[in-house]
Amino acid sequence: MADTGRGGRVLIVDDRPASHERIAATLSAEHSVDVESNPNEALFRATDGNYDLVIVSLSLESFDGLRLCSQIRSLDRTRNVPILALTEPENGARTLRGLEIGVNDYLMRPIDKNELLARTRSQVRKRRYTERLRDNVQTSIEMAITDALTGLFNRRYMENHLSTLIEQAGARGKPLSALMLDIDYFKSINDTYGHDAGDDVLRDLALRVKRSIRGIDLACRTGGEEFVIVMPETDMAVAAMVAERLRRRIAAEPFPINQGQRTIPVTLSIGEPMP
Repeated sequence: MADTGRGGRVLIVDDRPASHERIAATLSAEHSVDVESNPNEALFRATDGNYDLVIVSLSLESFDGLRLCSQIRSLDRTRNVPILALTEPENGARTLRGLEIGVNDYLMRPIDKNELLARTRSQVRKRRYTERLRDNVQTSIEMAITDALTGLFNRRYMENHLSTLIEQAGARGKPLSALMLDIDYFKSINDTYGHDAGDDVLRDLALRVKRSIRGIDLACRTGGEEFVIVMPETDMAVAAMVAERLRRRIAAEPFPINQGQRTIPVTLSIGEPMP
């Protein structure tokens, strides 16, 4: 179904009540509208509001509207939010400058209601389309480097980055260790309780591993029930301590399966860490 461009969240930045009241009344028929009459607060509103469009008057009395547009465009949280500028016929140079710094569209006063609605819908549609594209790209990247079941990095990611980590460790003269994890008798878990139960165990194990390692450590699922944890700046003695602590924690707490209807014991074998 085609996006109508309606139902967006719009912020109007205009310090003239007669102006912003008319604009808000028109747009409120199709959108959720907020008005900020204090330009000094507008940037905070824009960053906190998750808006689909910001409408900025370039004729603000107490603030440079172009400067506000530039600030909105420069911040990470608002960089991709469309800006619709309201300008005066005699301010052609300022309007052109607005387009140069990232204003998406503009309207000349006096503002025609139908044109305002049409341009607002257009910008809201573009915003939504851009967000969908960004989400799709992010999803594709995540699918390429992560294991779908556990959310850990996959073998491809580990193989691509392990050599880099080894080179960095050598260049810095720092140790690098790796733990190789294997769930004991995992085939028996699948055969006895079913593959859904086996998936429950794998997901829960991944969560426990994440909670047990540092932010700089790299946890990967490399096979069915096989995992690797790469630990930068960690020597063999420390890695052995981490491995034993993780092994004990896993064995100490049974794993819920079948939507928590029962629990089963799970143990790990952890290979010798590699320097």
